[in-house]
Amino acid sequence: MLKISFLSFILLFATKIFSQACCTVGTSVSSGVERGIITENNFSAGFTYQHNVLNDTYRGNENINDPLNRKSTVSDFYLELEYGLVEKVSLLLIGGYTNKSRTTTFFDNELNTKKEITFTGQGLTDIVIIGKYELISPNILSPLSINIGGGAKLPTGSYEQENNGTRLSIDLQPGTGATDLLLWAHAAYSFPSINLAFNINSLYRYTGSNLDNYRFGDELLASLNSTYNVADFLGINLQLLTRFSDKDFWNGRFLPSTGGTFIDLTPSVVYSEGSFNLRVLFQFPVYRNVDGIQLAVSEKLGAEIRYLFNLN
Repeated sequence: MLKISFLSFILLFATKIFSQACCTVGTSVSSGVERGIITENNFSAGFTYQHNVLNDTYRGNENINDPLNRKSTVSDFYLELEYGLVEKVSLLLIGGYTNKSRTTTFFDNELNTKKEITFTGQGLTDIVIIGKYELISPNILSPLSINIGGGAKLPTGSYEQENNGTRLSIDLQPGTGATDLLLWAHAAYSFPSINLAFNINSLYRYTGSNLDNYRFGDELLASLNSTYNVADFLGINLQLLTRFSDKDFWNGRFLPSTGGTFIDLTPSVVYSEGSFNLRVLFQFPVYRNVDGIQLAVSEKLGAEIRYLFNLN
C-alpha cells in the first residue's frame, strides 16, 4: 500500500506540475503526409519505425536540469496504407503500436541511496485517416503540384492503462481517447535538370475531448523538404519541421507545462529501386520554446520501407 501511495504521489505531481510534455512527441504520422496523392489504382504500403529519446528539459527556451530527474523514450511502429481511389484522389490510413517509457530518479533518505521508478505505456495507437485531392497537377510546362485534404484521428488506442494499480498520465497512454479533425495541404516543385525537388507540407489538428474531459491543445505541423538525387537510386533529403502546440485543457482550466514551439532538422537518405523505397533518418532539435517546464525530444532515429503496387 505504501508503495502504491508513493507511486500515486509521484505520478500526480508529475502530471499536475510538469504535465504532458514528457512523452508527447507530436502527431505521430509517417511520411504519407509529406507527399502528394498517389495515382488512380495504385496502392502504397509502408512500415515505419521511430525511436525518440527525451533527455532534454526546457523552461521557456532555456535548457535546464530536470527538477524530477526524468528520462524518457518513445518507440513507434507504424503501418501506412494509401490507395488511389479515382483520378486526383487518394486515401491515406495510418495506424500502429507505441511503447512509451519514463524513468524518474530520486534519493531515498532512509536507505541513503538513489532509486528509480519507471512508468510504461504501450499498445495500439489511434488511427489517422486523410483524404487527398490534387488541386494542381504537374505537367511539361510547369512542375508545380498542389494538394489539399482532410480527415480525422480516431480514438482506437487505449487512454486508461495502469501500472501497479495506478493510472498512467495521459502523455504515457497509447491513445488520447478523443476524435480530432485534420486539415492537410502539400505543394511540390522540382528542377529535373539539376535533380533537385522541394515540397512544403502542413497538417492542422483540431482536437476533441475524451470522456475524462481532457483536451490536448490544437496543433500545427509545418515542414519544408528538399531532396537532391545523387544517383538514380539514391537521394539525400533535408527537412525543417516546426510544431506549434496550444496548452492542454482539463477540469475547466488550461494546464501548466503544456504547449510550445518546437523546430527540428531531419537529414535522411533515401534508396529507391523500382517500386521499392527505403528511407533512414536522424532528427535533432534546432529550437525549443515551451510553456512552463517540459521534457523534449533530444534526438530521433527512424527508418521507413515502402512499396508501390500498380493494380491496373
